[in-house]
Amino acid sequence: MTLPLDPHLFKLYLVAATVLILIPGPDFLLVLGRSLFEGRQAGWTAIGGITVGNTIHSTLAAAGISALVAASPTLFQVLKLLGAGYLAWLGARALVAAYHHWRTGAAPAAPVTGNGRTRQIFLQALGTNMLNAKVILFYLAFVPQFVSPALGSVALQTFILGLTLAVGGGIYLGVVAAFAARAANRIAANRWFRTAIEASSGVIFIGFALRLVLVERKFV
Repeated sequence: MTLPLDPHLFKLYLVAATVLILIPGPDFLLVLGRSLFEGRQAGWTAIGGITVGNTIHSTLAAAGISALVAASPTLFQVLKLLGAGYLAWLGARALVAAYHHWRTGAAPAAPVTGNGRTRQIFLQALGTNMLNAKVILFYLAFVPQFVSPALGSVALQTFILGLTLAVGGGIYLGVVAAFAARAANRIAANRWFRTAIEASSGVIFIGFALRLVLVERKFV
């Protein structure tokens, strides 16, 4: 079965998408943290939430719903503030955890147990991805450059390109989770390392939140 995509544009897209996937963002930071402090299963659970989020973004972009949100100043502003607030909350939690572990000492990485915690990690990852207004603008500004209207359905091409990015991102994050989980016990049990990583994660999450607030509705 031949994909309804321009082969040349698709090759360029794969190169560009790979570069973008390798740039660390909130999703990367979340998977890294969960893998380091709660083990491989927690990392894979977070990846699942992020991949589902990217798939939903692909579907919404293909259906034109993302364009409606981005075109509405009110809706876009609400989504942007919700996303920034959520990232800031994650950052504050990481800073509190860093302070707690500095005061009480670090503990070995605790594997995820129970459906409740697994569900919590999944929803946290899904929320981090879905509430990121920059992801919506990415699908509206980046993906259309590799769509060829002459080959048929623009919506289908948009969805396939978005899904390709979701799968590629999931594979990359899987590698990150695997390496982080291998070092989990050594890092999580070290008071200095754990405090430094959690504090750094907190500051970076808050930085992502501030950067998200400054995002403008420019997608054409």
